[in-house]
Amino acid sequence: MKKVLSVFLLLAMLCLFGCGDKQPAATTEDTIRTEQPEATLAPLVTEATTPTVPTETRIHFAAAGDNIAHDSVVATAAGLAKDGEKYDFTAIYAGIADLISSADLAFVNQEAPVGGEELGISGYPNFNAPHEMVEGLIDAGFDIFTIANNHMLDKGEKGYANTIEYFNGLPVTMIGGYTKSDYDNIRTVECKGVKIALLGYTTLINYSHKNDVSASSAYVVPYANEADLKRQVALAKECADVVIVTFHWGTEDVFTVTPEQQKYAKLCADLGVDVVLGHHPHVVGGVEYLTGESGNKTLVAYSLGNLCSTMLYGKNMVGEILTFDIVKDADGIITVENAVVEPVVSHYKTDTSKKDSQGLAVRYDSRVYLMRDYTDALAAEHGANNWGKFTFSDLKKLITDNTSPEFLPDFLK
Repeated sequence: MKKVLSVFLLLAMLCLFGCGDKQPAATTEDTIRTEQPEATLAPLVTEATTPTVPTETRIHFAAAGDNIAHDSVVATAAGLAKDGEKYDFTAIYAGIADLISSADLAFVNQEAPVGGEELGISGYPNFNAPHEMVEGLIDAGFDIFTIANNHMLDKGEKGYANTIEYFNGLPVTMIGGYTKSDYDNIRTVECKGVKIALLGYTTLINYSHKNDVSASSAYVVPYANEADLKRQVALAKECADVVIVTFHWGTEDVFTVTPEQQKYAKLCADLGVDVVLGHHPHVVGGVEYLTGESGNKTLVAYSLGNLCSTMLYGKNMVGEILTFDIVKDADGIITVENAVVEPVVSHYKTDTSKKDSQGLAVRYDSRVYLMRDYTDALAAEHGANNWGKFTFSDLKKLITDNTSPEFLPDFLK
């Protein structure tokens, strides 16, 4: 019995000795490993991946008025040329270059053929601008041009054909000049993944040139009419996200919108056009949003006035650059927002001791200014004061009297 008890006590002591001296104390790390199975350990690479959230796309667009190749504008560029150049228009457009170049896309109406020197560079009444004028506009930041206007045939069919060929060789988009075979080939530009279709029409051609392109010609004049407009807007909507239509319309020197302008503007709204840009009156017209049949909103500028000219009267010296944003939201819905007019002033001086070919005081030193940069002193020395006195306040009033407050820049409110 004692022998059995002694064996039992010896075994018990061996067990205690093994638990106490041979088993090391548990550490914090060991505890964690014991409580967290190996299968649930965090991976060695722990970079979080955030799902991509669609965001809006915003395209800033600037649209200018009539760029007119008056003799005095071209003469100014000739006087500024150096190093063997014939013309340099850089300084003429310098006052608007920052605004234009900061836009994603910028549009202008080129109110003169650029048919080449072989047809003779000329001003009013039968224009033909030097290529350097267009190059000056491109250098200022313009990349979309229309040539659909009443002066487009001033150098006949040859001048029209040469103008189309010239623009087709430039890194820009031109509308308003077409051959019959490509008239329905809708011109588009793509910006930030958004496709914008552009259509250009005129309602008139100067009487002495209206028959310069015959019915048998390979070329076509894009006269505004309902059939072409409906067909081409439908084609544009098939290939683009946004549709912009330009018209040369209205009555010269008249601020009031005509029934013809109202008709085509309303038709465009009903067809779902996004923006309508108007030219020709050489004075500023109204800006508004029209509601189309489907409830859509169409931004309409009836007349952007003159960008650059040396016309005779103060009312013709003021134009507008309409800026707006084309916005595509995360769901792909397109809207036109933040429409604001940026007024411009066509400035020049006169030399009353000399007469031009029209028997008028010679106009020179043509420049384009943003109205926000213009001054009372510049208005006082403006050459157009020879044909009717005005002040800087009078020029500003031409904008505020003919533009809804919602589209005015802050400095004119």
